[in-house]
Amino acid sequence: MSINNEQKLSELISRVETISPRLVDHWQAMAVVESLGYTDRIIKEEFGFDDVLSIGKYIYERHCPSPPTSKSKPHLSWKQKAIAELYIFAERFSRSFVYAIPLLALLLLGNREPTNISKFLPLQLVSLFTLATLASLIGSGGFVQMISRRGEFYLGLGFPAQARRACISLLGLGITVNIALALVGLWFGFYRGLFADEYLILAAGYYLLLSILWMLLAILALQWRWGTPLTLVVLTVSFLVLRLGIGVGALEAQIAAIFVTLIAVSTLIVILFTRQPLVNPVNQENQLPRLSATVYLLAPFFGYGIVYFSFIFADRLVAGWAVTPASGLVFAIDSAYQRAMDLALLNFLLLVPLVEYLAYKLIRYWYEQSKVLPSQSIASLSQGLRRRYWLIIEVALLFFGLSVTFTVKIVTPMPWATVNIFLTLIGCLGYLLLALGLLNAIVLFSLNLVFAVLASLFPSLLLNFIVGYVMAKLIAPDWAVLGLVFGSTAFMLLSSRKVLQAIHNPDYAYYLGGY
Repeated sequence: MSINNEQKLSELISRVETISPRLVDHWQAMAVVESLGYTDRIIKEEFGFDDVLSIGKYIYERHCPSPPTSKSKPHLSWKQKAIAELYIFAERFSRSFVYAIPLLALLLLGNREPTNISKFLPLQLVSLFTLATLASLIGSGGFVQMISRRGEFYLGLGFPAQARRACISLLGLGITVNIALALVGLWFGFYRGLFADEYLILAAGYYLLLSILWMLLAILALQWRWGTPLTLVVLTVSFLVLRLGIGVGALEAQIAAIFVTLIAVSTLIVILFTRQPLVNPVNQENQLPRLSATVYLLAPFFGYGIVYFSFIFADRLVAGWAVTPASGLVFAIDSAYQRAMDLALLNFLLLVPLVEYLAYKLIRYWYEQSKVLPSQSIASLSQGLRRRYWLIIEVALLFFGLSVTFTVKIVTPMPWATVNIFLTLIGCLGYLLLALGLLNAIVLFSLNLVFAVLASLFPSLLLNFIVGYVMAKLIAPDWAVLGLVFGSTAFMLLSSRKVLQAIHNPDYAYYLGGY
């Protein structure tokens, strides 16, 4: 290299160091060089390097000739590793499994022999409360996703004060939107005269209580990892005590248990917030972006939350709206269909925690291997990921088969003896396919491929509604379950295609995800 070229190279290095005094790696050095207008041809002509990548490596090695050595992790015995792995499994499994506890309690309670017929609820009120429950999960699902994602983002950066402010602002937005939705529902119900006015008011209040509770649980989960599981257990126990111990009616017991739990969760969140410093001295100058910008950034996750819960309950919504007008009801789900699908949903809730844990293991293996394997071993990494991916599916199928066998054939309560087992198995098939699609969604989310998840889930939701509605109208409302099967199949196939594409090029997917 001539003296003139060496001088130009020194000037280039100085410009790079001025822009980025602390280079992270050679990729950053290459990006800075490219931002200065240098191409591969100019680099080769002026400096004699093959391309921008090679000069980026040269600058980074010159800038950081002796990169800091990372502290080696202490060696753990196999017992310590097993205990640590069991703790991770228990933590991730319990965070999702606990959602099956309230459903299991309600299923068993609903199949007890009635002791007081006078406490039965009117059919219209039962229909409204069912619709309000489904609507609360759908209406708050998007805000739950936004609160969880934004809170984890700031907490991961070490900004607890910003996480608190972001969660509170999103909670306020969610409450405002859900109040508006409740008022619109009330106005529509009053205008059309679909239900009795007092029933509509009760259902609107019930909807708001549940919606706020789901969003508060998302905030609590950020501050205390065991907060949400314990809250749901307490909610279930409170309902059972009021219903069985004191003899309160089902409606009163539900509302009282939810209201008390809502107050307790709010108080606990305030206590946890006050224990944190109001301002972190290190990041007190960091201001939150405007709420509109935050909503724009989190819009894909908001859409996912709404579409996901809509997908889970699409068959029930279709079956409820497909009820014959001769019954005198606007929306009603047949009790046999409700119990059959609840049993299928229970198996889904039992499978989801295992799927989340196995997806976590797959992503963890992917990240660790991407950091240590040379570029020549990408093909072996792809083969290892593909082998583990299919192994996870096999484990999920085996676990689900055992779960269905246990819940349907062994522990099914006697009042379910009249339930159509064929309908339950079809529902189980639909939820199994949905769980496999959820596995793919978790992997894609870990790779920051949010739009790939939405591109797979949204058309599948449309297929779910269309097939379910057609089958419910042509045959019977119970056949809306076929919409769940067809929609879940589409979601699984579309998302599997995206995951396999990422596994085929793991280095590119890892780089595209920002890692």
